[in-house]
Amino acid sequence: MKKFFYNAAMKFQRFMTGRYGTDSLFKALLIFYLIIIVISNIVYRYSKVSYTALWIMGLAVIIFAFFRVFSKNIQMRRSENESWLKLTQKLKQSTALTKDKIKQRKTHKFVKCSKCKKTLRIPRHKGKVNVTCPHCRNQFLVSTGKKQ
Repeated sequence: MKKFFYNAAMKFQRFMTGRYGTDSLFKALLIFYLIIIVISNIVYRYSKVSYTALWIMGLAVIIFAFFRVFSKNIQMRRSENESWLKLTQKLKQSTALTKDKIKQRKTHKFVKCSKCKKTLRIPRHKGKVNVTCPHCRNQFLVSTGKKQ
């Protein structure tokens, strides 16, 4: 039995040679598929037409996901994944900045530069501070609260 599974794994490995395989976009498509299927099952009680439409949309998503896995056009799949990573990177950066702002809200104040719109972190309770933006060298005055 052990040899059977080993041989099956070897055959699948040979089959996948030269194919793209899984990546982060594949994982996101799988999660999206699961969300669609869960929503379609919730909607099933209320509308059979909506259930069918969502089920077909989920089927299209999963077919596209596995098409990408078994595709031999590696360059195209790589560029699709790269676009997905750029999109999610922006989202991750904005949520990371928000998390930092929440963690450091008692000790620092976050202000935007009036010229380049970059977010700057300034210590709280220093009174009025003259700030120089490290990105564009714009200088402006910021009130950080009363001195303690």
